[in-house]
Amino acid sequence: MSSVLNGLGVGLNAVVAEVFHVAPTAALPAWSKTSSGVAAESEILKSAIASVSADLDRLGSNSDETSAEIFEALKYLLEDESLFDMSVAHLDAGWSAGAGYGMAVNEFSEMLAGDAAFEERIADLQDISKRVQASIAGIHVGLDLPATGAYVIVGDDFSPADTAQFTPAVVGVITVKGGPTSHTAIICRSRSIPAVVSVAGAHEIPAGTSVLVDPVGDRVVVGGSLSDATQALAFADTGREPLIEVRANVGSLEDAEAAAKTGAVGVGLFRTELLYLNESSQPSVDRQRDLYASILAAAPEGPITVRTIDAGSDKPVPFLKMPGEENPALGVRGYRLIQDHRSFIEDQLKGLEAARISTGREIWVMAPMIATVQEAAEFAALARSLGEFKVGVMVETPSIAALLPDLAGIVDFISVGTNDLSQYLFAADRMNPSLGALLNPWQPGLIRTLERIASQAKAAGIYSSVCGESASDPAFAVLLAGLGFDSVSASRSQVDAVRSALAAVSADQAVALAKLVLAAKSAEDTKTAAVAALSAL
Repeated sequence: MSSVLNGLGVGLNAVVAEVFHVAPTAALPAWSKTSSGVAAESEILKSAIASVSADLDRLGSNSDETSAEIFEALKYLLEDESLFDMSVAHLDAGWSAGAGYGMAVNEFSEMLAGDAAFEERIADLQDISKRVQASIAGIHVGLDLPATGAYVIVGDDFSPADTAQFTPAVVGVITVKGGPTSHTAIICRSRSIPAVVSVAGAHEIPAGTSVLVDPVGDRVVVGGSLSDATQALAFADTGREPLIEVRANVGSLEDAEAAAKTGAVGVGLFRTELLYLNESSQPSVDRQRDLYASILAAAPEGPITVRTIDAGSDKPVPFLKMPGEENPALGVRGYRLIQDHRSFIEDQLKGLEAARISTGREIWVMAPMIATVQEAAEFAALARSLGEFKVGVMVETPSIAALLPDLAGIVDFISVGTNDLSQYLFAADRMNPSLGALLNPWQPGLIRTLERIASQAKAAGIYSSVCGESASDPAFAVLLAGLGFDSVSASRSQVDAVRSALAAVSADQAVALAKLVLAAKSAEDTKTAAVAALSAL
């Protein structure tokens, strides 16, 4: 008899295989004091950091671009001078190198605690701490996975360094912790490995047991078969144009080149902060022009919507000296950086204008984390003074979502970031497994908020789009069209699936679907109603 464990699914394909429990790393030595002296312990710590850094370089060189970018961000955290200085303070008190680094990471983690997005960075910091301490102690931290066969691996969670060690035998993943934006989810999605995260009780599944990993159904079925899997909606290619435009999300040259091979009409979200993660000093306007021009030239035909830097929170940029904040997600991030870094935001816009001129591309620019009409007006005036752009703002805060009628005549467009909007709307930590249900895009509270955003934007004469993760779900994209949005922007791997869904329905059918979903009272009811209605088409 089969049993079911619920979680949060990642991907659209199911898999059946035997469970392989990943053995935990050997226990690290207890922290202790030493008589070796600060100088000697500092050298031991520097050597361990260099060794772990080299390991990250090796793993990054053998990874796809998504993983490689994550490893670069990890190296930035690993080599952070302030973290090393905090460690030395403990060495001065007589603690060993491993103990001093572990204590410093704990202190640094406490500074970041309480923020939904930064919880991922805390997990990364602790993984780095473990690896540095293990290097000092000579402890192996590899996963020791089977190289042949087919297995669903089970663990608490997997760091980027862990996922880089996945062998071809890993056909599915189950984790006890993590959420829809955890590194496990991001990397499994990019590598098309079916996964279910935030599964309480996963460790209780006996090794060798056959399980069905059913991401579409958000569940793991012990003893299940592929015939039990929840089927993702399939939309036949009708040859028609989609009901609304489908654009692509990009963050690198590789993304732009891949998106150009899809049916995307331009770019709906160009994440610029990924270009700055390894810059130790503020890049010149000319360097920014060159960085942007290569990506703009490679991007799919159509408008390219560029989000100005969204540094802060979980995206540290070396040359921007960010303030230490108790809750960074509610602090100085996104457009709020203009308070102390106006010259950089101006240079970014100048670099984009130079790239626009050199490539001849149509550029739309938008600012993230806008909370007031005044902020929107200030950004619009600044952007228009520095370039020939269409200008918009991200709708991520509940405050700006309530003020859309007041943006008439100020901005040309808005783009909804459903990840952050959900986080702030529901006051839900994205990394807390017990709160994962609140971040389900099918929540009635989010859907009704989206309906108001779309209708108020239309009344104000403002073009509206959605670029959050939810827009990559073909069924949800149809709902967004029915709610009245003008376009969606999807992950490059999902662009064509979303286009097919939007080409398979008429405007009347999408509106009817939206009315049906808006009447539902729970996330389960909204998704069930949508799937049933679309399956009947």
